[in-house]
Amino acid sequence: MILTGLGFSLYALYTRARDYTIIDIRNVLEDCRAMTSWDDCRSELKLGSWIGGDERELHRKSLWALRRIRHDMWRYYQIHAEMRDGVPYGTYEDGGRERRL
Repeated sequence: MILTGLGFSLYALYTRARDYTIIDIRNVLEDCRAMTSWDDCRSELKLGSWIGGDERELHRKSLWALRRIRHDMWRYYQIHAEMRDGVPYGTYEDGGRERRL
């Protein structure tokens, strides 16, 4: 295998991808917590449902689950950014509503 000949293993690549994804999740979470729309009680309580458990147990999740959590955290960040900017979530500037499939 080419990767093995270069000193890489699939496990090492998988582990690196998981580590970077966890870092991304924690960075987005840090950005969310820095926003004024972040409510320490309500937002922190909802956080468990967004990340599927305790924040300290992210390292136990699979890469697939971590990528889903990262996607959900970006949605959560967008909701708070729109709350900060005064734009209701899911609306466009022309006043139309977002189409959901």
